[in-house]
Amino acid sequence: MDLEELNLVELNVQEVKDVEGGFIVEMNLAIFALGFYVGYHDAASVK
Repeated sequence: MDLEELNLVELNVQEVKDVEGGFIVEMNLAIFALGFYVGYHDAASVK
């Protein structure tokens, strides 16, 4: 996952920051997105 893709994740969850405790939610979403991205590419490389 390069910097550009991480920035896209940041943009997707930017609004969540406005919610109280949004930073924790944002981190959880970023970690989930990273895990999904890695898992997807691992699965794609197996095929």
